[in-house]
Amino acid sequence: MRKIACFTLIMLLGWQVSWAQDLLVKGVVIGAEDGLTIPGVSVVVKGTTNGTTTDFDGKYEIKVETNAILVFTYIGMKSFETAVGTQAELNVVLQADNFAMDEVVVVGYGVQKKSDITGAVASVDFEDLESQPINTVSDALKGRIAGVSVVSNSGAPGGSISIRVRGIGTVNNADPLYVVDGIPTTDINFLNPNDIASIEVLKDASSSAIYGSRGANGVVLVSTKSGKSNTAPRVDVDAYYGVKEVINNWETTSGSEWYSIQEEMNKTRTSPLDLSQVDKNVNTDWFDEITRSATVQDYNVSVSGGSDKLTYILGAGYYDEEGTVKGSDYERITTRLKTDYQAKEYLKIGTNINIQSNKRSSITEGSYHTGVINTAIKLEPVIPVWINEAEGKYDYSKFTDYPNPVAQIAYDNYRTEQFRLLGNVFAELEIIKDLKLKTSYGLNRSVTDTYDFDPVYFVNTNQNNGVNKVYRGYDRSVYQTWENTLAYNKTIGKHDVGALVGFTKEKSRYEWLTGSKTNVPNEDEALWYLNGAADGDLTTGSAEEYTLMSYLGRINYSYDNKYLMTVNFRADGSSRFADGNRWGYFPSVALGWKLSEENFMQDIDWLSILKLRGGWGQIGNQNIGIYPYQTTMNGSAQYRYIFGNDEAINQGYVVTSMKDRDIKWETVESLNIGFDAALFDARLEVSFDWFNKDTKDMLLSVPIPYYYGYESGPVVNVGEANNKGIEVSLGWRDQIGKDFSYNIGLNVSTYKNEMKSLGSGQPIIGGAYYLGNATKTEEGESIGYFYGYKTDGVFQTQAEIDAHATQGNNSLLQPGDMKFVDVTGDGVVDGDDRTKIGSPDPDYTYGINLGAQYKNWEISAFIQGSKGNEIFNAMKTHLYKFDETNKHKDMLNSWTPTNTNTNMPRLTGYDRNDTNRTSDRFVEDGSYMRLKNLMVAYNFPKRWLNRAKLSSAKLYFSGQNLWTITDYTGADPEIGQISSTNYLSRGVDIGTYPQAKTYVVGVKLGF
Repeated sequence: MRKIACFTLIMLLGWQVSWAQDLLVKGVVIGAEDGLTIPGVSVVVKGTTNGTTTDFDGKYEIKVETNAILVFTYIGMKSFETAVGTQAELNVVLQADNFAMDEVVVVGYGVQKKSDITGAVASVDFEDLESQPINTVSDALKGRIAGVSVVSNSGAPGGSISIRVRGIGTVNNADPLYVVDGIPTTDINFLNPNDIASIEVLKDASSSAIYGSRGANGVVLVSTKSGKSNTAPRVDVDAYYGVKEVINNWETTSGSEWYSIQEEMNKTRTSPLDLSQVDKNVNTDWFDEITRSATVQDYNVSVSGGSDKLTYILGAGYYDEEGTVKGSDYERITTRLKTDYQAKEYLKIGTNINIQSNKRSSITEGSYHTGVINTAIKLEPVIPVWINEAEGKYDYSKFTDYPNPVAQIAYDNYRTEQFRLLGNVFAELEIIKDLKLKTSYGLNRSVTDTYDFDPVYFVNTNQNNGVNKVYRGYDRSVYQTWENTLAYNKTIGKHDVGALVGFTKEKSRYEWLTGSKTNVPNEDEALWYLNGAADGDLTTGSAEEYTLMSYLGRINYSYDNKYLMTVNFRADGSSRFADGNRWGYFPSVALGWKLSEENFMQDIDWLSILKLRGGWGQIGNQNIGIYPYQTTMNGSAQYRYIFGNDEAINQGYVVTSMKDRDIKWETVESLNIGFDAALFDARLEVSFDWFNKDTKDMLLSVPIPYYYGYESGPVVNVGEANNKGIEVSLGWRDQIGKDFSYNIGLNVSTYKNEMKSLGSGQPIIGGAYYLGNATKTEEGESIGYFYGYKTDGVFQTQAEIDAHATQGNNSLLQPGDMKFVDVTGDGVVDGDDRTKIGSPDPDYTYGINLGAQYKNWEISAFIQGSKGNEIFNAMKTHLYKFDETNKHKDMLNSWTPTNTNTNMPRLTGYDRNDTNRTSDRFVEDGSYMRLKNLMVAYNFPKRWLNRAKLSSAKLYFSGQNLWTITDYTGADPEIGQISSTNYLSRGVDIGTYPQAKTYVVGVKLGF
């Protein structure tokens, strides 16, 4: 009987299993927000490997047991679990997942869940910026990441931008390393912002040590968009058109105001101006004459999709921007192809090709005498633009040698054309389960053609060209990289282990050639070539190259999803250094503790996650030029000599500077401590970091005795600097009812830097401008602080002058003259009294992000700003000058015996007091708050989309730089540095090309 019962039980169980395996479940997965079906959703039986994915229409089918639990997962959506029971049809609605801690972010040579990151890594997701007109990729970083400063050096189309991660830690190149889809590059603004998926910034040494000798200034990782598997071909169109206008103008005098000031100064001039040559009723606004309302337009189209084996995306873009200053334009065309193909179960191959070409016309910037903007600000307003416009005759200054800026633009024909290819191919082989070998070849190649033609023209004796001249330049840059990595990832019980080892080799070559000739018979643009010119033949060129070979490794370890450890190591060998110093070794270690996963924290309902983390590491800086240890010879004209009986002139060559073959990397040692938290069901997210960076072995030039026979001393590793600061990021997301959701984001950062040591070197004077230098770097102070004289108003009486320290020749001073402070107290105001008068470093910077969605409507606003930084207004040193040029309106309030309540000195035609020397009267508060972007968008409802056979459609309106709150009196408080290579000129305003206010209307369509 017992045997019969057992047999019957076995038969029943067998029948039940057989019946359960025959249960076929079907269904459709849709998104809660838009009600659209979702292809590519993973559908897996919990606890097994049995699974499938939804097809192009969001449909799925799977055989399961009746007691099975199905798990539905999709990137950007909350996972959903449900018991099958006896349901043959199971439709699922997935909710959007705004919990950023579960995101996957790109790190060096791989990806990690954000919740497992142990270093200081911050991200910008371009999906959040999709309805904002972004001119350059760098613009997307402005104010959006704590500790990352992005400032435009010029507002010109295609102008340079300075990115600084956690402040300035060196007097040399402080640019971060840029890596685009695994390929290192020196710039990212050539990319089409529409092609970008996300940007990650590695801010501390524990995260960037994997990049070794190039990670000292931070690493910016750019990831481009990819196709999605198991999705039907999708066409996306994004287009916008906008208008731009100048944000602000300089407060310069009108024609009659300038005339009255000159009349007053004529009273004390030994040679008064002959004001009868001009008409005081003429009122030319030269800045207005060179500026315009400009247009900007951008058009992009892409096709993407994929199967279970192949994903692809093919895109093209056209961007055209006029500058608000006439004569400056930028045009960019981009094409891109990215594919991933699972050739075999164990083999994956792929390619990523980005082709870009651009044309840029530019004006002369950054020159006090010939810069178009500078000249427009300084030229007298009583000068008309034209003598006879019909005949093309320009008017000119009767008192100065400054050129007519409108004529400058008309006769300036400088432009560049660039072609760039950035791409890579890779193959990934899964040797055994969890062990993958990947090899990748990357190429970054650019060719730039430069054109310039100076026609024959005559404005006056100071602005003319009697012989036309053609100039052509050509440069080519080729960067190649070969990367090989072996990655192993394994979960054993509570232990998650990831290991990576790699070998890379990189080679860079840059070469250039220029030539110019004169007397082109025909000035037609089609004939701007050297062989079309008759006279002169000046050519020059050169080339340089370097290589880098590296070994790298990383170990990630997690125990019980609570305790985290990351160890990085890289060894770099660079040809930039001499034998014996070519190799640098850069380790790092970071630890993390998910405190919220501990049992004793489980009763805290309002705490979703709390992770403590800390990291230490060493990274390097090799951005110090090519082969700085090599002695070179100078063959300029001053070294020509007469030899022989015929006394022929022979070119001589001399060694002008001493070299040190023992120079090595600049090294940055960094300590970072922080935490990440999510509260109230992850509606509130908080991130905090404290960091300390010590730069050691900074390369500086040291002085040597003249009898050594060299013009300059060697560059050696003697400098030390320190940066420390705090970064805080807050984000709040919530939903009210069914139709309304909103988000608020805030990031704040502050840092202090100090030059610890210059070795035996002298203080470094920088920030050159028309009348001198504005910055100084010395031990115990911040890098590149403003340096000059302090002022104490103006002298009111002769008795005050007599009681004051000797200031030049006191007998020549009069009431109303500027009073300079005797800082040393030695009774004499001289060069020794120059001191710190300000700093370009802010007390803190911030960004505020606001957004809301109601039904089909969206609105977002982004505000950025800084507090406590100062600007050296170098333009005012000229606009305050006692000469014939245009004046600032402040000079209308100059001191007189009846107007003594002022800090503006008296007007004089002969400045015996050197009033406009570098001083604190030109240092202004540069704090500002700017509405960087405001966007309103409408998403068309599904019923309209179905009629138009569209999957999505959005119409948006956007504005950039709509308002600015600042006390700065210049045109724009968003000041970078004078040029992209003048690192000690931060915050010096010499008439910078200002930012533009932009209004845009755009549309995004999905088919």
